[in-house]
Amino acid sequence: MIMSHKKPNCGSTSGLAHALAARLLQDKNYTLSGAFPRHSDTDSDRFGYFGGTLATARTIPTRLILQHRILQPPLPTSPPWPDSKTRTSLAQPSVHPADIIVVLELGTPGVSGHPSTAHGGVLASCFDETMHKAVAAHLVDTRHVAKPYTARLDIRYRQPVQVPGLLIIRAKVVARTGRKFWVRAVASQQRDDAKETPTTDAMALFLGVGDSISSRL
Repeated sequence: MIMSHKKPNCGSTSGLAHALAARLLQDKNYTLSGAFPRHSDTDSDRFGYFGGTLATARTIPTRLILQHRILQPPLPTSPPWPDSKTRTSLAQPSVHPADIIVVLELGTPGVSGHPSTAHGGVLASCFDETMHKAVAAHLVDTRHVAKPYTARLDIRYRQPVQVPGLLIIRAKVVARTGRKFWVRAVASQQRDDAKETPTTDAMALFLGVGDSISSRL
C-alpha cells in the first residue's frame, strides 16, 4: 500500500532515488505491509503525531512499508549496545535481511533543520516508527498480544540526510528475551554517484506491554 498526500511544490526527488524504490518494490522477498496511518478525527489520539502532525503533504508525503516474507526468530540473549566504533549494518544485502524496510519521501522545507538537510528530531521519529513496526511484526508472527513501547533509543547521525529525497530505513529485531526486544536499524540514501550511502543508524529497546499494563502508563 502506498500512503501519499496530494503534495504541493516541495522539491522533487531524483530519478536515481525513485529507481532504488522501484527495485525494493520488486524484491520478491518482501511484501507491502500496510502503511503509516493518517490521523482522522475518529481516531481520538491514535496516530496523532506521526499520522497527523509529522507525515503531511509538506513533510513526508509518501510512505511505503515492506515486510520480509519470512521473519527469522531473534536471538534469545541481549546484544551488546553499539558504541562509536560499531560499524553500520543492514544497509546492504546480507545473510541477515531486514525485517522491515520503510521508504519515506522527505519534503523541504517541511522537515528541514539546516537548509536542504533533514531535522534530527524528524529522523528520530522515523526510526522509532520503523523499529516499532519491526517489533509489531514479530508480535503478530508469534501470536503474542502486546503493544511495543520504546524504552531506549540511541541514534548516531553519521551523514546529513538530504532533502528533498527518499530515505530508506531498514530495521531488524536482533534479540528478544521475554517481553524485551532489541532492534537495529540503518537509514540510507542513494546519492548522485548511484551508490546507496548509509546516513544514520540506531539501536532501540522495546517492551511488549499488555493492555492491562499500558492502561496504567
